[in-house]
Amino acid sequence: MLNAHRCELPKSSDFTLPKPRSCFCCLPPFDSLQSWFTIYENHPKCRQHLISLAAANKEKRRHTSNKYWYIIHPFSKIKFFWDIIMMMVYFVAFITIPFFMCFVVLDYESVRLDNVNHVIYVFCWIDIIGNCMTGFYDKSKDEVILDQGMILKRYLRSYLFIDIFTSLPYDYITLPWRKVPGPEDSILATLINLLPLLKLSRYFTFTSYVRQTFLHFDSEDISCQMFLTLLLYTYVIHWFTCFCNVTPLIMMYAMHVPVTESEDTWLASVEIKSIAHRYQRALFIVLENFTASGYGGIMPQSDGHIMVCTVLMVLGRLFESYIIIMLLQIVADRKASESKYEQIVNQLSAYARQKQLPAFMKRRLLAYYHYRFRNSYFREKNIFANLSDVLRQEVTLHSCRRLVENVEIFQDLPKNILTLIVTNLKPELYLAKDMIIKAGTQGDCMFFLSSGTVAILTPTGKEVCFLEDGAHFGEVALLVQDQRRVASVVAVEVCEVYRLDRKDFRKCIAVHSDLFAKIERIATERMQRTVLIEEQHKRFTLHSRASSSAAQLRKVRQSQA
Repeated sequence: MLNAHRCELPKSSDFTLPKPRSCFCCLPPFDSLQSWFTIYENHPKCRQHLISLAAANKEKRRHTSNKYWYIIHPFSKIKFFWDIIMMMVYFVAFITIPFFMCFVVLDYESVRLDNVNHVIYVFCWIDIIGNCMTGFYDKSKDEVILDQGMILKRYLRSYLFIDIFTSLPYDYITLPWRKVPGPEDSILATLINLLPLLKLSRYFTFTSYVRQTFLHFDSEDISCQMFLTLLLYTYVIHWFTCFCNVTPLIMMYAMHVPVTESEDTWLASVEIKSIAHRYQRALFIVLENFTASGYGGIMPQSDGHIMVCTVLMVLGRLFESYIIIMLLQIVADRKASESKYEQIVNQLSAYARQKQLPAFMKRRLLAYYHYRFRNSYFREKNIFANLSDVLRQEVTLHSCRRLVENVEIFQDLPKNILTLIVTNLKPELYLAKDMIIKAGTQGDCMFFLSSGTVAILTPTGKEVCFLEDGAHFGEVALLVQDQRRVASVVAVEVCEVYRLDRKDFRKCIAVHSDLFAKIERIATERMQRTVLIEEQHKRFTLHSRASSSAAQLRKVRQSQA
């Protein structure tokens, strides 16, 4: 991190906020609870809509000074934790409510009661009361509404009646009129007991709670989408299993006939007594119809059975297509950069064919893109263009951390000088046998070797040494005006280097006397060593040539004699 601000002023507490307009709310116990009902800075929606501390404090003051002192802020801590609780309640309710309504409450053998979902109904009633006292975020106005009348009006238009009518124990309310299918049954009581199934319309509320939880823990959106897709698939299979069982029951109640006289239904075709075995058989029927692989072992004969199988097959095809599309979209989003890289590789291959490039050059092109992008294509310039200067410096400094750790001359530099140098470095990639620097050419930059190995050669091709990770070279030409390169540098393997141009060298290094002196000393030693090796190589070459010429002359004289 760059120089981060550490506030030394004492942080003000929530006790300095305006007191709610109620006499008993000024009591000490209420002060400790005030933070639970007002804005919670770590709430995911608070981080989305109130991006600054000043905006959060302003909204907090507006909430605490509201005339409706009992209104809960939608970005509060208690609202966040209650949403998590309701997420788990809905998670269970979407399984238990359809199961008990379709397999237990509605049964052809005896009149049974639902003794499980009452706990869920209690949580739902608490949620109803809380929703009547909780503000909401208005996207059109871009503000949080804390007015009691507007809160009730919005809730009345959305889920108020559904929440109320789906949170009542109808199996107990209609118990005096409930009968098994037969001449004395009541179709109205049967349909009333199915009202809690409308609770499934809250599935979108459940998904919003799931997304909010994933967002709070900074999980990937793809992970959330994958979880919701698999969960929806499980729910739909379960819901249609319940639908498969309750449909013939509704027909028996509507026709006022017992199961023994309704031989055209699948319930009468098989002798299944226990609820667990009946659920397994209904699940088998749904899966076979969903996949269009059969009818579940029972050939449909009645119009009702044919209708159920038709609906299951059509919806199965549609839902299967939806699941496939969602999974393909998730994979495509997750592999977007890899797919873009494959497109670039295909374009390179087409370009090589059109230009009739030789095979070795095509391999070098593909190798360059492979090492440059690591099988994931991205546009670094576009990414950096949208960042602030401070964030750009932080990303660059972190990206060059291996270079900073390996280069010895960077070890004791001040943070501002190091940041200035790193932000002016330009990354480059060289393949094996690439000429990075050629002796005798005009030098206008120096290089820092992040990874790889390079060979230093004299102008005549004599190897001087090898440089590895953390080394730097090319600084000799920057120390003297119009100085030409005294040595050649060739990549022995794939090398990742960072280039520092002359103008940036003067701006970053020349102003730091100690660093400049260190680089100057290293450059002088290298230049002297290179010149010495070059002279020795030349003398050795001349001596070898003279010896070779003398030997040839002796051979000529001997042949003449």
